[in-house]
Amino acid sequence: MFFIMLVRQSKNSFIRIYDNCELGYISNQLTKYDRTYNESGAIFLSQISRQPKDIRTMVDNISSIYSEADSKTIEKDFISFIEELAESQFIVMGESLEELGQKDLAFSYSSNSPKTFTDYYPQKTKQKVQRDTEEFFLRHDQRKPRLASLQFELTSRCNERCIHCYIPNGKKNAGFDMSFERFKYVLDQYAEMGGLQVTLSGGEALMNKDIVEMLWYCRKKDMQISLLTNLISLKDEHIPILRDVNLSLIQVSLYSMNAEKHDFITTVKGSFEKTKTAIEKLHNADIPVQISCPIMKANKDGYDEVMKYAQRHRMKAQTDYIMMAQADLDTSNLANRISIEETEKVIRDIMENDMDYQIETLSQEPLSSISEEEFAEMPLCGAGFNDLCVTVNGDVYPCAGWQGFVVGNVFRESLKEIWEHSPKLEQIRKIKQKDFPKCLKCEARDFCNMCLVRNYNESGGDMFKINEHFCKVAFLNKQIAEEWQKSHPIRVSND
Repeated sequence: MFFIMLVRQSKNSFIRIYDNCELGYISNQLTKYDRTYNESGAIFLSQISRQPKDIRTMVDNISSIYSEADSKTIEKDFISFIEELAESQFIVMGESLEELGQKDLAFSYSSNSPKTFTDYYPQKTKQKVQRDTEEFFLRHDQRKPRLASLQFELTSRCNERCIHCYIPNGKKNAGFDMSFERFKYVLDQYAEMGGLQVTLSGGEALMNKDIVEMLWYCRKKDMQISLLTNLISLKDEHIPILRDVNLSLIQVSLYSMNAEKHDFITTVKGSFEKTKTAIEKLHNADIPVQISCPIMKANKDGYDEVMKYAQRHRMKAQTDYIMMAQADLDTSNLANRISIEETEKVIRDIMENDMDYQIETLSQEPLSSISEEEFAEMPLCGAGFNDLCVTVNGDVYPCAGWQGFVVGNVFRESLKEIWEHSPKLEQIRKIKQKDFPKCLKCEARDFCNMCLVRNYNESGGDMFKINEHFCKVAFLNKQIAEEWQKSHPIRVSND
Protein backbone atom coordinates (compact mmCIF):
# COMPACT_ATOMS: atom_id res chain seq x y z
CA MET A 1 0.00 0.00 0.00
CA PHE A 2 2.76 2.39 0.94
CA PHE A 3 4.38 2.48 -2.47
CA ILE A 4 1.39 4.17 -4.10
CA MET A 5 1.27 6.76 -1.33
CA LEU A 6 2.38 10.34 -1.84
CA VAL A 7 4.18 12.32 0.85
CA ARG A 8 4.96 16.01 1.25
CA GLN A 9 5.56 18.36 4.15
CA SER A 10 2.55 20.31 5.33
CA LYS A 11 2.25 23.94 4.31
CA ASN A 12 2.85 24.93 7.92
CA SER A 13 5.99 22.82 8.36
CA PHE A 14 9.57 23.88 7.74
CA ILE A 15 12.58 21.61 7.29
CA ARG A 16 16.23 22.48 7.61
CA ILE A 17 19.23 20.16 7.33
CA TYR A 18 22.43 21.29 9.05
CA ASP A 19 26.09 20.25 9.23
CA ASN A 20 26.13 18.13 6.04
CA CYS A 21 23.17 16.04 7.15
CA GLU A 22 24.42 15.48 10.68
CA LEU A 23 21.44 17.35 12.14
CA GLY A 24 17.87 17.61 10.90
CA TYR A 25 15.15 19.95 12.12
CA ILE A 26 11.43 20.18 11.42
CA SER A 27 8.96 22.63 12.94
CA ASN A 28 5.27 23.31 12.46
CA GLN A 29 4.00 26.85 12.95
CA LEU A 30 0.41 25.62 13.32
CA THR A 31 0.88 22.98 16.02
CA LYS A 32 3.99 24.67 17.49
CA TYR A 33 5.73 21.29 17.61
CA ASP A 34 9.32 20.90 16.53
CA ARG A 35 11.86 18.08 16.50
CA THR A 36 15.55 17.53 15.97
CA TYR A 37 17.16 14.41 14.50
CA ASN A 38 20.63 12.94 14.33
CA GLU A 39 22.30 11.80 11.11
CA SER A 40 19.98 8.92 10.13
CA GLY A 41 16.87 10.95 10.99
CA ALA A 42 18.30 13.93 9.10
CA ILE A 43 18.77 11.79 5.99
CA PHE A 44 15.19 10.52 6.27
CA LEU A 45 14.00 14.10 6.75
CA SER A 46 15.99 15.35 3.74
CA GLN A 47 13.82 13.23 1.45
CA ILE A 48 10.69 15.19 2.39
CA SER A 49 9.91 18.44 0.56
CA ARG A 50 7.04 20.68 -0.49
CA GLN A 51 6.77 18.68 -3.71
CA PRO A 52 4.84 15.39 -3.39
CA LYS A 53 6.96 12.24 -3.72
CA ASP A 54 5.98 8.62 -3.70
CA ILE A 55 7.36 6.48 -0.91
CA ARG A 56 9.07 4.02 -3.24
CA THR A 57 11.24 6.79 -4.72
CA MET A 58 12.13 8.07 -1.27
CA VAL A 59 13.09 4.62 0.01
CA ASP A 60 15.20 4.00 -3.10
CA ASN A 61 17.05 7.29 -2.52
CA ILE A 62 17.81 6.36 1.08
CA SER A 63 18.90 2.86 0.06
CA SER A 64 21.41 4.37 -2.36
CA ILE A 65 22.94 6.28 0.55
CA TYR A 66 22.99 3.22 2.83
CA SER A 67 24.03 0.79 0.10
CA GLU A 68 25.23 -1.84 2.56
CA ALA A 69 22.07 -1.80 4.67
CA ASP A 70 19.11 -4.13 4.19
CA SER A 71 16.55 -2.38 1.99
CA LYS A 72 13.61 -4.01 3.79
CA THR A 73 14.86 -2.62 7.10
CA ILE A 74 15.24 0.83 5.57
CA GLU A 75 11.73 0.62 4.17
CA LYS A 76 10.27 -0.41 7.52
CA ASP A 77 12.14 2.28 9.45
CA PHE A 78 11.30 5.04 6.96
CA ILE A 79 7.60 4.17 6.87
CA SER A 80 7.49 4.22 10.67
CA PHE A 81 9.29 7.58 10.61
CA ILE A 82 6.89 9.29 8.19
CA GLU A 83 3.79 7.80 9.82
CA GLU A 84 4.84 9.43 13.10
CA LEU A 85 5.41 12.74 11.31
CA ALA A 86 2.01 12.51 9.63
CA GLU A 87 0.29 11.77 12.93
CA SER A 88 1.77 14.97 14.36
CA GLN A 89 0.81 16.98 11.22
CA PHE A 90 4.38 17.69 10.12
CA ILE A 91 3.63 16.01 6.79
CA VAL A 92 0.61 14.84 4.82
CA MET A 93 0.19 11.45 3.14
CA GLY A 94 -2.35 10.36 0.56
CA GLU A 95 -3.03 8.56 -2.70
CA SER A 96 -3.69 11.74 -4.69
CA LEU A 97 -2.86 15.44 -4.76
CA GLU A 98 -6.46 16.16 -3.82
CA GLU A 99 -6.20 14.00 -0.70
CA LEU A 100 -2.98 15.74 0.33
CA GLY A 101 -4.73 19.09 0.03
CA GLN A 102 -7.68 17.92 2.11
CA LYS A 103 -5.42 16.70 4.91
CA ASP A 104 -3.26 19.83 5.03
CA LEU A 105 -4.86 21.92 7.76
CA ALA A 106 -4.91 25.72 7.85
CA PHE A 107 -4.98 28.01 10.86
CA SER A 108 -8.44 28.78 12.19
CA TYR A 109 -9.76 30.38 15.37
CA SER A 110 -12.66 27.93 15.23
CA SER A 111 -10.36 24.91 15.67
CA ASN A 112 -10.32 23.06 18.99
CA SER A 113 -7.07 24.69 20.09
CA PRO A 114 -5.85 27.59 17.95
CA LYS A 115 -2.18 27.91 18.74
CA THR A 116 -2.31 31.61 19.39
CA PHE A 117 -4.32 30.78 22.51
CA THR A 118 -1.78 28.87 24.60
CA ASP A 119 1.94 28.28 24.86
CA TYR A 120 1.77 24.74 26.25
CA TYR A 121 1.94 22.01 23.63
CA PRO A 122 2.88 18.55 24.98
CA GLN A 123 3.71 16.17 22.12
CA LYS A 124 2.32 12.66 21.93
CA THR A 125 4.74 10.55 19.94
CA LYS A 126 6.67 7.29 20.11
CA GLN A 127 9.72 9.07 18.75
CA LYS A 128 12.42 10.15 21.15
CA VAL A 129 12.11 13.92 20.86
CA GLN A 130 13.97 16.71 22.60
CA ARG A 131 11.95 18.01 25.53
CA ASP A 132 13.37 21.48 25.00
CA THR A 133 14.69 22.14 21.50
CA GLU A 134 15.54 25.72 22.45
CA GLU A 135 17.98 24.49 25.09
CA PHE A 136 19.30 21.82 22.69
CA PHE A 137 20.08 24.40 20.03
CA LEU A 138 21.58 26.83 22.51
CA ARG A 139 24.06 24.13 23.49
CA HIS A 140 24.59 23.07 19.86
CA ASP A 141 25.01 26.64 18.65
CA GLN A 142 27.44 27.42 21.43
CA ARG A 143 29.78 24.91 19.76
CA LYS A 144 28.94 25.94 16.22
CA PRO A 145 26.86 29.14 15.82
CA ARG A 146 23.94 28.66 13.41
CA LEU A 147 22.05 31.69 12.10
CA ALA A 148 18.42 30.58 12.27
CA SER A 149 16.52 33.80 12.99
CA LEU A 150 16.87 37.19 11.30
CA GLN A 151 14.89 40.34 12.09
CA PHE A 152 14.62 43.10 9.49
CA GLU A 153 13.99 46.72 10.35
CA LEU A 154 12.14 47.53 7.13
CA THR A 155 11.78 51.19 8.02
CA SER A 156 12.94 53.44 10.82
CA ARG A 157 9.76 55.50 10.39
CA CYS A 158 6.90 54.98 12.80
CA ASN A 159 3.40 56.43 13.03
CA GLU A 160 3.32 56.14 16.84
CA ARG A 161 5.54 57.60 19.56
CA CYS A 162 5.01 55.17 22.42
CA ILE A 163 6.18 56.55 25.74
CA HIS A 164 8.04 53.38 26.75
CA CYS A 165 9.65 52.48 23.40
CA TYR A 166 13.34 51.52 23.36
CA ILE A 167 13.81 53.04 19.89
CA PRO A 168 14.69 56.75 20.22
CA ASN A 169 12.19 59.17 18.68
CA GLY A 170 14.98 60.96 16.84
CA LYS A 171 15.55 57.86 14.75
CA LYS A 172 11.85 57.69 13.86
CA ASN A 173 11.68 61.39 13.04
CA ALA A 174 14.54 61.13 10.53
CA GLY A 175 13.47 57.73 9.30
CA PHE A 176 13.67 56.10 5.88
CA ASP A 177 12.83 52.73 4.32
CA MET A 178 14.79 49.70 3.19
CA SER A 179 14.34 49.11 -0.54
CA PHE A 180 13.09 45.79 -1.86
CA GLU A 181 16.36 45.29 -3.74
CA ARG A 182 18.39 45.63 -0.55
CA PHE A 183 15.98 43.41 1.35
CA LYS A 184 16.24 40.74 -1.35
CA TYR A 185 20.04 41.03 -1.35
CA VAL A 186 20.21 40.23 2.39
CA LEU A 187 17.47 37.59 2.40
CA ASP A 188 19.16 35.67 -0.42
CA GLN A 189 22.33 35.47 1.66
CA TYR A 190 20.38 34.38 4.73
CA ALA A 191 18.61 31.64 2.75
CA GLU A 192 21.97 30.37 1.49
CA MET A 193 23.08 30.07 5.12
CA GLY A 194 20.10 27.85 5.95
CA GLY A 195 18.07 30.53 7.74
CA LEU A 196 14.56 29.72 8.87
CA GLN A 197 12.76 32.47 10.82
CA VAL A 198 12.25 35.99 9.48
CA THR A 199 10.73 38.78 11.54
CA LEU A 200 9.63 41.92 9.71
CA SER A 201 9.51 44.99 11.91
CA GLY A 202 10.37 48.68 12.06
CA GLY A 203 9.65 51.38 13.00
CA GLU A 204 6.30 50.42 11.60
CA ALA A 205 6.75 47.68 9.01
CA LEU A 206 3.49 48.38 7.15
CA MET A 207 4.74 51.87 6.28
CA ASN A 208 7.26 50.37 3.84
CA LYS A 209 5.69 50.60 0.38
CA ASP A 210 7.31 47.30 -0.65
CA ILE A 211 5.95 45.28 2.31
CA VAL A 212 3.76 43.05 0.12
CA GLU A 213 6.59 42.23 -2.27
CA MET A 214 8.85 41.51 0.72
CA LEU A 215 6.31 39.15 2.27
CA TRP A 216 5.93 37.19 -0.95
CA TYR A 217 9.70 36.97 -1.36
CA CYS A 218 9.99 35.51 2.15
CA ARG A 219 7.43 32.91 1.17
CA LYS A 220 9.33 32.18 -2.05
CA LYS A 221 12.43 31.52 0.06
CA ASP A 222 10.42 29.18 2.33
CA MET A 223 10.78 31.26 5.48
CA GLN A 224 8.74 31.13 8.66
CA ILE A 225 7.43 34.71 8.75
CA SER A 226 6.45 36.90 11.69
CA LEU A 227 5.25 40.48 11.36
CA LEU A 228 5.55 43.05 14.16
CA THR A 229 3.17 45.96 13.61
CA ASN A 230 0.81 48.36 15.36
CA LEU A 231 -1.69 47.74 12.51
CA ILE A 232 -2.86 51.34 12.20
CA SER A 233 -1.59 51.38 8.61
CA LEU A 234 -3.31 48.10 7.73
CA LYS A 235 -5.34 48.34 4.52
CA ASP A 236 -8.20 46.07 3.56
CA GLU A 237 -6.23 44.92 0.51
CA HIS A 238 -3.46 43.69 2.83
CA ILE A 239 -5.72 41.14 4.54
CA PRO A 240 -6.06 38.49 1.78
CA ILE A 241 -2.32 38.80 1.12
CA LEU A 242 -1.48 38.28 4.80
CA ARG A 243 -3.74 35.23 4.74
CA ASP A 244 -2.30 33.77 1.53
CA VAL A 245 1.34 34.31 2.47
CA ASN A 246 0.75 32.00 5.47
CA LEU A 247 2.29 33.99 8.31
CA SER A 248 3.44 32.32 11.47
CA LEU A 249 1.92 35.22 13.39
CA ILE A 250 1.31 38.93 13.53
CA GLN A 251 2.31 40.50 16.82
CA VAL A 252 0.58 43.73 17.75
CA SER A 253 0.66 45.90 20.88
CA LEU A 254 -2.64 46.68 22.56
CA TYR A 255 -2.07 48.55 25.79
CA SER A 256 -5.58 48.88 27.22
CA MET A 257 -9.22 48.34 26.37
CA ASN A 258 -9.67 51.95 27.42
CA ALA A 259 -9.08 54.05 24.31
CA GLU A 260 -7.84 57.05 26.30
CA LYS A 261 -5.17 54.97 28.09
CA HIS A 262 -4.01 53.24 24.91
CA ASP A 263 -3.80 56.54 23.01
CA PHE A 264 -1.92 58.15 25.91
CA ILE A 265 0.78 55.46 25.61
CA THR A 266 1.04 55.68 21.81
CA THR A 267 0.59 59.49 21.92
CA VAL A 268 -1.57 59.14 18.79
CA LYS A 269 -5.25 60.00 19.17
CA GLY A 270 -7.51 57.40 17.59
CA SER A 271 -4.83 54.70 17.52
CA PHE A 272 -6.83 52.39 19.81
CA GLU A 273 -9.83 52.24 17.49
CA LYS A 274 -7.62 51.66 14.44
CA THR A 275 -5.60 48.90 16.11
CA LYS A 276 -8.62 47.14 17.63
CA THR A 277 -10.57 47.30 14.36
CA ALA A 278 -7.59 45.86 12.47
CA ILE A 279 -7.15 43.04 15.01
CA GLU A 280 -10.76 42.02 14.55
CA LYS A 281 -10.50 42.13 10.76
CA LEU A 282 -7.50 39.80 10.93
CA HIS A 283 -9.35 37.57 13.38
CA ASN A 284 -12.34 37.33 11.02
CA ALA A 285 -9.94 36.36 8.22
CA ASP A 286 -8.38 33.58 10.36
CA ILE A 287 -4.94 35.21 10.43
CA PRO A 288 -2.96 34.34 13.60
CA VAL A 289 -2.59 37.37 15.86
CA GLN A 290 -0.65 37.58 19.12
CA ILE A 291 -1.31 40.56 21.36
CA SER A 292 1.52 42.14 23.30
CA CYS A 293 0.58 44.23 26.33
CA PRO A 294 3.65 45.73 28.01
CA ILE A 295 2.70 46.89 31.49
CA MET A 296 3.67 50.34 32.69
CA LYS A 297 2.34 52.94 35.11
CA ALA A 298 -0.21 54.17 32.58
CA ASN A 299 -1.94 50.78 32.13
CA LYS A 300 -1.08 48.76 35.26
CA ASP A 301 -4.73 49.03 36.25
CA GLY A 302 -6.76 47.50 33.45
CA TYR A 303 -4.15 45.54 31.48
CA ASP A 304 -6.05 42.40 32.52
CA GLU A 305 -8.96 43.51 30.34
CA VAL A 306 -6.65 43.16 27.32
CA MET A 307 -5.87 39.59 28.41
CA LYS A 308 -9.58 38.82 28.75
CA TYR A 309 -10.28 40.36 25.34
CA ALA A 310 -7.65 38.11 23.80
CA GLN A 311 -9.05 35.05 25.56
CA ARG A 312 -12.56 35.79 24.30
CA HIS A 313 -11.16 35.87 20.77
CA ARG A 314 -8.97 32.80 21.41
CA MET A 315 -5.82 34.80 20.77
CA LYS A 316 -2.57 34.61 22.70
CA ALA A 317 -1.69 37.66 24.80
CA GLN A 318 1.54 38.24 26.66
CA THR A 319 2.76 40.87 29.07
CA ASP A 320 6.13 42.35 29.94
CA TYR A 321 6.54 44.27 33.18
CA ILE A 322 10.34 44.77 32.97
CA MET A 323 10.78 47.42 30.24
CA MET A 324 14.03 48.23 28.44
CA ALA A 325 15.92 51.52 28.37
CA GLN A 326 16.37 53.22 25.01
CA ALA A 327 18.91 51.91 22.53
CA ASP A 328 20.82 55.23 22.66
CA LEU A 329 21.35 54.59 26.41
CA ASP A 330 18.81 57.27 27.39
CA THR A 331 16.90 55.95 30.40
CA SER A 332 14.18 58.62 30.50
CA ASN A 333 11.58 56.19 29.16
CA LEU A 334 12.02 54.13 32.34
CA ALA A 335 10.03 56.78 34.22
CA ASN A 336 7.08 54.73 32.94
CA ARG A 337 8.35 51.47 34.52
CA ILE A 338 6.24 50.15 37.38
CA SER A 339 7.80 50.00 40.85
CA ILE A 340 8.75 46.78 42.63
CA GLU A 341 5.59 47.08 44.76
CA GLU A 342 3.47 47.49 41.63
CA THR A 343 5.36 44.63 39.96
CA GLU A 344 4.51 42.32 42.85
CA LYS A 345 0.80 43.01 42.43
CA VAL A 346 1.04 42.42 38.66
CA ILE A 347 2.91 39.11 39.03
CA ARG A 348 0.39 37.87 41.59
CA ASP A 349 -2.47 38.79 39.28
CA ILE A 350 -0.81 37.05 36.32
CA MET A 351 -0.03 33.92 38.35
CA GLU A 352 -3.66 33.78 39.47
CA ASN A 353 -5.27 34.32 36.07
CA ASP A 354 -2.84 33.29 33.32
CA MET A 355 -2.62 29.50 32.94
CA ASP A 356 0.23 29.81 30.43
CA TYR A 357 2.28 31.76 32.96
CA GLN A 358 1.56 29.17 35.65
CA ILE A 359 2.66 26.30 33.44
CA GLU A 360 5.74 28.10 32.14
CA THR A 361 6.84 29.10 35.64
CA LEU A 362 6.04 25.86 37.46
CA SER A 363 7.03 23.28 34.84
CA GLN A 364 10.37 24.68 33.69
CA GLU A 365 13.45 22.58 34.26
CA PRO A 366 15.15 24.17 37.29
CA LEU A 367 18.57 25.61 36.54
CA SER A 368 19.46 24.62 40.08
CA SER A 369 19.26 20.99 38.95
CA ILE A 370 22.27 21.67 36.71
CA SER A 371 25.65 21.48 38.37
CA GLU A 372 27.30 24.78 39.11
CA GLU A 373 30.20 23.81 36.84
CA GLU A 374 27.88 23.06 33.91
CA PHE A 375 25.77 26.17 34.51
CA ALA A 376 28.91 28.33 34.63
CA GLU A 377 29.80 27.37 31.05
CA MET A 378 26.35 28.07 29.59
CA PRO A 379 25.68 31.15 27.41
CA LEU A 380 23.07 33.62 28.59
CA CYS A 381 20.88 33.58 25.46
CA GLY A 382 20.92 33.06 21.70
CA ALA A 383 22.15 36.57 20.83
CA GLY A 384 25.08 36.07 18.50
CA PHE A 385 24.61 32.30 18.50
CA ASN A 386 21.50 31.88 16.35
CA ASP A 387 19.92 35.28 15.66
CA LEU A 388 20.68 38.76 14.36
CA CYS A 389 18.87 41.97 13.45
CA VAL A 390 19.51 43.99 10.28
CA THR A 391 18.55 47.64 10.39
CA VAL A 392 17.38 49.80 7.51
CA ASN A 393 20.88 51.18 6.82
CA GLY A 394 22.47 47.72 6.90
CA ASP A 395 23.86 47.83 10.43
CA VAL A 396 23.70 44.45 12.14
CA TYR A 397 22.89 43.98 15.83
CA PRO A 398 22.95 40.80 17.95
CA CYS A 399 19.25 41.43 18.62
CA ALA A 400 16.70 44.16 17.97
CA GLY A 401 17.14 46.15 21.18
CA TRP A 402 20.95 46.21 21.06
CA GLN A 403 21.30 49.04 18.58
CA GLY A 404 24.31 50.50 20.32
CA PHE A 405 26.34 47.35 19.65
CA VAL A 406 26.86 47.21 15.88
CA VAL A 407 28.65 44.01 14.82
CA GLY A 408 28.92 44.82 11.10
CA ASN A 409 27.14 46.30 8.10
CA VAL A 410 25.61 43.96 5.55
CA PHE A 411 25.89 46.50 2.73
CA ARG A 412 29.66 46.70 3.19
CA GLU A 413 30.40 43.02 3.88
CA SER A 414 28.45 39.80 3.44
CA LEU A 415 26.13 38.43 6.07
CA LYS A 416 28.23 35.27 6.20
CA GLU A 417 31.42 37.24 6.78
CA ILE A 418 29.79 39.12 9.65
CA TRP A 419 28.41 35.93 11.17
CA GLU A 420 31.70 34.05 10.97
CA HIS A 421 34.29 36.77 11.52
CA SER A 422 32.82 39.75 13.40
CA PRO A 423 35.10 40.54 16.41
CA LYS A 424 32.11 41.86 18.35
CA LEU A 425 30.13 38.67 17.78
CA GLU A 426 33.14 36.70 18.93
CA GLN A 427 33.22 38.89 22.03
CA ILE A 428 29.65 38.15 23.11
CA ARG A 429 29.94 34.47 22.17
CA LYS A 430 32.63 34.16 24.82
CA ILE A 431 30.35 35.51 27.54
CA LYS A 432 29.09 32.79 29.87
CA GLN A 433 27.20 32.56 33.12
CA LYS A 434 30.51 32.42 35.00
CA ASP A 435 31.17 36.00 33.94
CA PHE A 436 28.50 36.94 36.49
CA PRO A 437 29.96 35.26 39.59
CA LYS A 438 27.36 36.63 42.00
CA CYS A 439 24.65 35.00 39.90
CA LEU A 440 26.15 31.49 40.00
CA LYS A 441 25.03 30.85 43.57
CA CYS A 442 21.99 33.13 43.50
CA GLU A 443 18.90 31.58 45.09
CA ALA A 444 16.67 33.18 42.44
CA ARG A 445 18.56 32.03 39.36
CA ASP A 446 15.70 29.68 38.38
CA PHE A 447 13.43 32.72 38.11
CA CYS A 448 15.82 35.15 36.47
CA ASN A 449 16.03 36.02 32.80
CA MET A 450 19.34 37.85 32.60
CA CYS A 451 19.60 40.00 29.47
CA LEU A 452 22.82 41.56 28.21
CA VAL A 453 20.83 44.10 26.20
CA ARG A 454 18.87 45.36 29.19
CA ASN A 455 22.12 45.59 31.14
CA TYR A 456 23.80 47.47 28.28
CA ASN A 457 21.01 49.96 27.57
CA GLU A 458 20.39 50.75 31.23
CA SER A 459 23.97 51.15 32.41
CA GLY A 460 25.48 53.45 29.80
CA GLY A 461 26.80 50.59 27.68
CA ASP A 462 28.11 48.15 30.31
CA MET A 463 26.64 44.73 29.48
CA PHE A 464 28.07 43.23 32.68
CA LYS A 465 26.37 45.68 35.04
CA ILE A 466 23.11 44.22 36.33
CA ASN A 467 20.52 46.71 37.50
CA GLU A 468 19.20 46.02 40.99
CA HIS A 469 15.64 46.21 39.67
CA PHE A 470 16.10 43.02 37.63
CA CYS A 471 17.38 41.14 40.68
CA LYS A 472 14.44 42.28 42.79
CA VAL A 473 12.01 41.07 40.11
CA ALA A 474 13.72 37.65 40.02
CA PHE A 475 13.36 37.25 43.79
CA LEU A 476 9.73 38.36 43.55
CA ASN A 477 9.06 35.69 40.93
CA LYS A 478 10.71 33.09 43.16
CA GLN A 479 8.72 34.11 46.23
CA ILE A 480 5.37 34.20 44.45
CA ALA A 481 5.93 30.93 42.55
CA GLU A 482 6.89 29.10 45.75
CA GLU A 483 3.87 30.49 47.60
CA TRP A 484 1.65 29.44 44.72
CA GLN A 485 3.03 25.91 44.67
CA LYS A 486 2.35 25.53 48.39
CA SER A 487 -1.23 26.78 48.17
CA HIS A 488 -2.06 25.23 44.77
CA PRO A 489 -0.35 21.82 44.58
CA ILE A 490 -0.54 20.83 40.92
CA ARG A 491 1.53 18.56 38.75
CA VAL A 492 2.45 19.75 35.28
CA SER A 493 3.67 17.01 32.95
CA ASN A 494 4.78 16.63 29.36
CA ASP A 495 3.36 13.11 29.22
